[in-house]
This record gives sequence, C-alpha cells and structure tokens, in this order.
Amino acid sequence: MDPVAETSQTDNPNSDDLVATIALPDDAEAAKIARGFVIEHSDHLRKDLIDDAQLLVSEIVSNAVRHGRPDITLQVRLHPPGIGVVVEDAGPGLPRLPTAPPDPIHPSGRGLLIVDALASAWGVSLNEPPPGKAVWFDLEPA
Repeated sequence: MDPVAETSQTDNPNSDDLVATIALPDDAEAAKIARGFVIEHSDHLRKDLIDDAQLLVSEIVSNAVRHGRPDITLQVRLHPPGIGVVVEDAGPGLPRLPTAPPDPIHPSGRGLLIVDALASAWGVSLNEPPPGKAVWFDLEPA
C-alpha cells in the first residue's frame, strides 16, 4: 500500500490549525513513514517538541500495526506552538496502560507508559460505528 496524504485547514473557520492525514501500511515501515510525516508537517515547532512527537507517533503506530487491524491512518494537527496526533485502526481491542512495570528483560510493553509520561494529554476513542479506535495525543511546549 502506498501512503496517500491529504492536507486541509480544519472545519472551524476561526481556526488556523493545519490538518494533514495519511494512510499507513500495515507493516514495519508504518512507524518510519509516520515519523517522516510528523517532520514534514511540523517545521514551525520547536525541535524538542518534534522529537517527542516522533517518539510518541512511533509508539502508537507500532501498536496499531501489532495489535490493531488495517486500515491505519495518521492525522497530524498543528496548533502552534503545539501539535496533536491521531492514529486510527480498525482493530477492536483497546490499548491500556500496564498495571505493573514491564519485566526489564521483556523488549516490549513500555509504549503507552512513554506516551503517558511525555504527552500533554492522550486518550483512546472508539470509532462510531465500530469496529476500531483512535489513539490520540497532544503535545504542548513546557
């Protein structure tokens, strides 16, 4: 699947937010494409915020590929000085924060902990109509 990107202004006429959306492949390349898309659409933001957004989008997209189902889409919403990101997939399962620290020798299970630690806000919304969900985060400068 070739990524297809779309960029538009938000539906709110009083908003200067720029919204860009891309369809992602359901494979290991998805996180790389998502990081590049964040960079491409955040050139007016602080470097530390862009770095954090790339890390968080990698975690959420990797979860969508690993635990979700196609189709996977990424939406980037710029609202300088911050950024909002939404990753949607058609999988029925909801991501949850671990209730206990992950085993130090286990290579996974830390993604949402990283999102929870770095994002200004984040959450999960069920798609209407089901199946699927949207995992989102907002980043604002400290």
